[in-house]
Amino acid sequence: MTSINTIEKNPVFNKNTETEFVQSFKPSVWQNWLVFVVSSFAIFLALAKFGVEAITGLSILSVSSLLILYHVLSVCTTTYVITHQGILFRKGPFSRKLHELPYGTINNILVIQGSMQRRFKIGNLTIGTNQASHVFKGIKNPHKTKELINKEKFLEHERRTLLRKIL
Repeated sequence: MTSINTIEKNPVFNKNTETEFVQSFKPSVWQNWLVFVVSSFAIFLALAKFGVEAITGLSILSVSSLLILYHVLSVCTTTYVITHQGILFRKGPFSRKLHELPYGTINNILVIQGSMQRRFKIGNLTIGTNQASHVFKGIKNPHKTKELINKEKFLEHERRTLLRKIL
């Protein structure tokens, strides 16, 4: 999955720069396993207890279905891209803005994994900056992604140091 393309070739990021990206990834659907289980149970209960004719059953069915749909759309429309200059991301189905985290602003990166996340080989990356911390949920192989970000951050620092020495 480590391919080098330009962002302008990527349909998710319509930016007119020649920035190459190192890795592009999406969150895993398994991060929402609890929502899917609870919503499926609610749908089953609504159909078994109330049926579709009752307003209560129809309400539970529609709310649970909307919740599942929102979480699936959230996973499908969220994209993270590691570039040579920083991290680009767009989260959620209603987000139009492309956010950028330059490596110079990143202070720390934490990997947080619960027991179920370890079983699914996913985890959350919390990237702290001076202004805020950003949580990237459902990342596959979060420790490798953290190493990749730290490596790119170091290489960016080396490029800037070399550029200062030249100038």
